[in-house]
Amino acid sequence: MRFAFWVLLLFAVLSCASPPSSTGHPPATSRVGAGFEVSAEKKQTSLVAIKALVDRLNAIIARKSFVEWQTYLDDEYLATYGDPARLKEYSANSPFLKQFNVKLKSLEDYFKFVVVPSRANVMVDDITFVDENRVNVWTVVDNERVLLYLLKVYGKQWKISSW
Repeated sequence: MRFAFWVLLLFAVLSCASPPSSTGHPPATSRVGAGFEVSAEKKQTSLVAIKALVDRLNAIIARKSFVEWQTYLDDEYLATYGDPARLKEYSANSPFLKQFNVKLKSLEDYFKFVVVPSRANVMVDDITFVDENRVNVWTVVDNERVLLYLLKVYGKQWKISSW
């Protein structure tokens, strides 16, 4: 049963996140993209804040509170995952959804059938900065890094984003 849970989690995570670009953990100072660097201190401070955010998200997702979850999404995410064409394409291409004959018709469906099964009890193992305001959030499953979230900071608040 535990193995099946991890297989389901891994599949669901891979279905709704971009594949990791590398394996292993980055050094204390991360270099991402064209020379962007983050100090070890900024990375550590951000990691602590993001772990706390993911703990809150885990609780919200475990309660299946769609309305509360939406408050942690930015406009880009809402537009991307609320788009009927994208939901139709996702439904058609996801073996997991096809197996259970699930047709996503709304962002709430996406939350119920994709986010809830794949994100209720995730742990943050690492983050990598894309730029000053955007971060990839990673977990490790069976020694492989798996992308959990794309986050963007707005002022002092991190939100789930897409780009």
